[in-house]
Amino acid sequence: MTTVQDIYELSPMQQGMLFHTLYAPESGVYFEQRSCLLTGPLDAVAFKRAWQAVVERHAVLRTAFYWEEVDKPLQVVYASAELPWIEADWQALSEPEQGAKLAAFLPGDQIGRAHV
Repeated sequence: MTTVQDIYELSPMQQGMLFHTLYAPESGVYFEQRSCLLTGPLDAVAFKRAWQAVVERHAVLRTAFYWEEVDKPLQVVYASAELPWIEADWQALSEPEQGAKLAAFLPGDQIGRAHV
């Protein structure tokens, strides 16, 4: 069971952002997605551990909004959260194939249904 650290009402700005996201979820207006190319050897275990440390340090990355079955929308901050992690090795693919795989992956990742 996940432990709740704090619960807050949404600020007026957050309420507006939630409204627009629910009204037009495909717009992605409040969603930022970045990709980058890493070169050289990578210690994938250390890389994942570093990103998990970022999640543990910053409460905003452990926060979820709840709006269904409640009187007013709430943000819930969890004491801990497991970083979602997908690892895929595309080194054997050509650059165009890698680009196609990335282009197919990103939209699914944006809505939380990524498939590699």
